[in-house]
Amino acid sequence: MARPRRIQFDGALYHVVVQVARRKPLFHDSRDKQRYLKLLLRYRNLFGYKLYAYRVTSSCVHLLLETPRGNISKVMQCLGTSYSLYFNRRHRRKGALFQSRYRSCLIDKERYLPELTRYIHRSPLRAGVGSGQKRANSWSSYPVYLGQELSDLVETRPVLARFGRKLSDQRKSYRRFVEKANAVYPAEGSLGRIIGSKHFVARAMASDGGPASNRDGKGLSVRKAERILREISLALTPFSDFERLKGQRSLARHLTMYLIRSQTSLSLRSIGEMLGVKAPAVALAIKKIERLLKERDVSNNVERLLKINGDFLLNRREPKTCGRGGDPPIAATAGGIKSGL
Repeated sequence: MARPRRIQFDGALYHVVVQVARRKPLFHDSRDKQRYLKLLLRYRNLFGYKLYAYRVTSSCVHLLLETPRGNISKVMQCLGTSYSLYFNRRHRRKGALFQSRYRSCLIDKERYLPELTRYIHRSPLRAGVGSGQKRANSWSSYPVYLGQELSDLVETRPVLARFGRKLSDQRKSYRRFVEKANAVYPAEGSLGRIIGSKHFVARAMASDGGPASNRDGKGLSVRKAERILREISLALTPFSDFERLKGQRSLARHLTMYLIRSQTSLSLRSIGEMLGVKAPAVALAIKKIERLLKERDVSNNVERLLKINGDFLLNRREPKTCGRGGDPPIAATAGGIKSGL
């Protein structure tokens, strides 16, 4: 039986639940959780989504996010791929990390936005955390709403604006709203359904633009960029993660920028955001690789990667694709990952 296609359109709001396969931990410690939050920020900058609430537990993540570009599938795909790669490397494991697809529920923003943030923020109370509530809240957006923490990741204004005029009053009212009432799901049904009025359901169905890959060229480019990052990181810096490529004047980093720029439509600025540098640094790195190619001063390892991931760069031919939206083929690397994905 075919899986139902997700409804995607510009401005859609989703409650997303991500769970790990076989009831194993998704996060072993605070370092894992911090990495996931950093990835959320990275892909928010790339895909332009808005995050209104989140909660991270040892085996589950709740997200309430809006996609102005109608690209929920691309957002979650890149987020899941990047975190899985990091997690498997750090904890020396193999295999799938997540439980099937993420679950999502399309939400009527005008009607249920505050209620969904409350549902997510009250998870410790529902689970009976008790004295551990403060510690559990440290891995949610609730302290940001109360003014106890600062965050560039979460947008609180659209919710708090419904609770008064002054920010201090908004926070007090929101806290009463969250902690006084029972946080039941705003409508009957389970995740995977649309929560809203009949009018909202009809409008959502009519607005569905289909898979984002057919409309979002940048999303496809980011997917290609992630694959290049994975290949270079595994082949030239085994058992490391993407953070190892940041801040280093290394051939691996320069080669990564060169391949991403040549095989995708991402701007120098977007590439720099992925690797933690400014656009001029990306331009200089690309020129360095071009110079090496002209001088034919390229190591066997680098030449192999260029031929595999960007054959047209060396031979001025069109790149080969592997049947999934034009992704460059991935060859066996030091980390044991093989092509065809």
